[in-house]
Amino acid sequence: MSELKQKLKNLLDTKTAVKVPLIGSQDFQDISSKKSDSLLLKAVNNEKFVEKRDAELISNIDQVYFNSSDFDFAKFELEKLPRVLDKKLIANDVKNLRAQHEIVEKQLLQLILENQAACDDELDKIGMLQNKLKSSLENCEYAKNCLKLAKRQITTAGLGLLGNCRKKSLILDLLNSLNSIKMLLQTEKKLEELVSQANYAKGIALLLECTQGASPFKQFTCIAALSVKLQDALIMTEEQLDIVLSNMCFNFDNEKYSAVQEAYRRLGKTRIAIDQLHMHYTSAVHSTSFDTINLFVNTDKVENNKNSFALLCQCVPDEQLIPCLIALSKIFWNILQSYKKAADWHREFKDISTDSEDDIEEYVNQEYISKKFEIGPTRLWGDIITKISNLVFNSNMTKFKFDDFLQVLSILNKHIKIGEEFCNSKSEQLQNDTKKSCISYFHTYHKNCLDELTIFFENESWTPCPVKREFNLFQLQEYRTIKNHIQKTDSSRLTHSRNSSMDSSSISTSEYFHFTSDKSPFDNDLNTTYCEDILDTEIDGNSICSDDTNNSYEDTDNDNITADNYERPPLLTNTTLTVMRHCGKYLKICNILKSISEDVVTCLCQLFEYYLYSVHLLFTSDSMPQICSGVNSVKLQSVITRICNTLIQCNHENETNQDPFIREPVALHMLSLSDANNLYSISERIVAVESLVFLGEQYKLLHSYLNSLLTSDTSSYSLQQFFNQTVAVAVDLRKPVYGRVICKSIDYNQVLGMMTKVNWEVKDIMCEHSGYVDYFLQELRAFFKTLKTSTSNIYLNEQVLNSIWEAIAVLVSSVFIEGFSLAKKCSNAGRALMQLDFTQFMSQITSICPINPLPHKELVEVYIKAYYLPETSLETWTRDHQEYTHKQLLAVINCVCQNNKRSRQKLTNLLEESLQR
Repeated sequence: MSELKQKLKNLLDTKTAVKVPLIGSQDFQDISSKKSDSLLLKAVNNEKFVEKRDAELISNIDQVYFNSSDFDFAKFELEKLPRVLDKKLIANDVKNLRAQHEIVEKQLLQLILENQAACDDELDKIGMLQNKLKSSLENCEYAKNCLKLAKRQITTAGLGLLGNCRKKSLILDLLNSLNSIKMLLQTEKKLEELVSQANYAKGIALLLECTQGASPFKQFTCIAALSVKLQDALIMTEEQLDIVLSNMCFNFDNEKYSAVQEAYRRLGKTRIAIDQLHMHYTSAVHSTSFDTINLFVNTDKVENNKNSFALLCQCVPDEQLIPCLIALSKIFWNILQSYKKAADWHREFKDISTDSEDDIEEYVNQEYISKKFEIGPTRLWGDIITKISNLVFNSNMTKFKFDDFLQVLSILNKHIKIGEEFCNSKSEQLQNDTKKSCISYFHTYHKNCLDELTIFFENESWTPCPVKREFNLFQLQEYRTIKNHIQKTDSSRLTHSRNSSMDSSSISTSEYFHFTSDKSPFDNDLNTTYCEDILDTEIDGNSICSDDTNNSYEDTDNDNITADNYERPPLLTNTTLTVMRHCGKYLKICNILKSISEDVVTCLCQLFEYYLYSVHLLFTSDSMPQICSGVNSVKLQSVITRICNTLIQCNHENETNQDPFIREPVALHMLSLSDANNLYSISERIVAVESLVFLGEQYKLLHSYLNSLLTSDTSSYSLQQFFNQTVAVAVDLRKPVYGRVICKSIDYNQVLGMMTKVNWEVKDIMCEHSGYVDYFLQELRAFFKTLKTSTSNIYLNEQVLNSIWEAIAVLVSSVFIEGFSLAKKCSNAGRALMQLDFTQFMSQITSICPINPLPHKELVEVYIKAYYLPETSLETWTRDHQEYTHKQLLAVINCVCQNNKRSRQKLTNLLEESLQR
């Protein structure tokens, strides 16, 4: 039995022996190829089945096969056989063992293939290691040979020399170390000298060098203490650098700043230095604003020192606001100027350092600095503008004087322009708050100006103000700052380009930063009064024309009055000067804050409208005879009505402070319009009307500039309408004002009475004119004689004389037509007498009248010719000449048709129907 088991064991040994081919051999490749092909074929045919079967077979392998490499698997299998052998059972076990062997063999081959590359690498490493071992072995053999040679050749004396050289080298190393220690100990004193000389870069370099040099000698106690001192000195130097950096916020020094930046660069803290710099600027804004406000606050109102900035601003007295605002603005200006210089320094440094593109760290630092200086100005300006807004808009500016308010507005406008230049910031919140505050103040101020003008009109003596001959509004101090802008706009006539005109008056880019370090844009923001030279000191204040050479007209034999060609000063009153000054103040606001220009221009136009309305009201309050109604202008009357409806407050009982209307002036007793001794205040009338005309001429000088201030087409159209209608009708006020004096001074009723007594039914043509003609001429001469006496203190220019003569012409034409219409019957000779009288009158008046022909002459001539018309043409004439009154037309009809009742009745009925229509 034992022999049989031994035979089975040998058989199993031969069957289970696995021949592992050599890696890289042909057999290995053939076997690998065959196995891989077989596995691939099996995987393709029945991959799932094989995997499942293999998994089952592998799981059935006893674990003892894997525990030890010395395991005797043949003995293990034989011991498993029963005492009674079963051939079939043994065959089945052998079959299972073979299947398991194939699976294990397959897995082994797969693992070998997968790790073949790693195996090759390891073999290469083994080869390299063998080469290195071979080289080391050769070196060792060479060293042994050299040692053997040295042992045979070197003597004891040579070894002594080598020992001495070694000692010398050690002593030299010790000496160098001692010198280094000595230099380290002297560093502190040298560092203090460098810092005191502001040579921070060398100081930092020395500190870093000493710190690095002290590291090899830390075993020495003195060097360890020195290292601590050096570290403390480095910290103190950084603090000193930070102090110098903070001082740059107010007084930028290019050399010091360069030294500080170089020191931070040596420390490797360039970005930290920029962060600290911006932090210092922010801190400087906050600290200096508090310090400045505390100098001006009312200490009684301050509860404690921890109040917020807004509460402190409320404690600043109104009279201290402007000095406080100027002081704060100057400090902020220094901070901004310093910041801009720092930004310029870094920009120049970046341009210089662009060559070193290989230094990546430096490039990153410069990019970081650029980003910081892109964001920093906006943040810094935001802090500054917040402080300015808190100071200004926490005060009550409604009680400010106009000049004070204008000064505040100018300072705010400069801040807006600085912000736009400094960081391209529009400062929208500041602009909105400024505009809102300005509109509120301006409308209140405008209402007060109108109230002031009312008092002026009620107390005006209407005597001329003695100004120089070349006087205009540009000579007033209110126009001093805006004169160039107005004249430039007027000369260029760029009314079509409003935006460019507005920009022309604004401060150009980078204008402020051209100031030197000891000046700021706010140095001139103090109340300054300019001297204006407008009064004519050579003329007596009570009389514009005090001697014969300055008389406004010359005496002639027939009392003719002619205008003097000698250049005369304009006729204007104190009220006129006041209105022009108000206009100048209004335009100052426009020049500073153009966003409210439309409101200002509207109020400026209201000043002229109120002046026009007041002069019309005061000097046309006396009644106008119906016969002189022709002097009234329909256009003037419509303008007066519009002003009354839109501007004048007629119901004084309902007037409130919020009411936009203004009360009309009341004529006081000093204005005697019914006194014939002074020719019904003809001098005052002339001064009043001519001052209005002069004011209109001054407004025309501002037309182009006012139009350039407007931004909308609607406002521009309204302004054009104002000049075309309101300003243009100022000259039309002459005839109704002067006409009232003429109608009262000339006894036209006596002329009409004399005309009624004339016999117009004469049969023979007369060769002598009627007596009323001479009387009428006598009245005119008497009027001009009285006019000369009454206007001795003023001069009459050509326009005034022409206006007087135009009013006289209206009276003459009305008197003649009215007198002729009083004739109930008229013969052909009587009609010729009418023509003779009027022709004689015109020939006589031509010698004293500067206007040729006399206005409205044709109106009388056409009326006289109507008496010559046949009855058949009278109907057409009546229909075409509606400028005559109903009474005058009826008189012509009665005279022409006095012998034909039917035609007379027909024409009368036709005239009545026309009147009804």
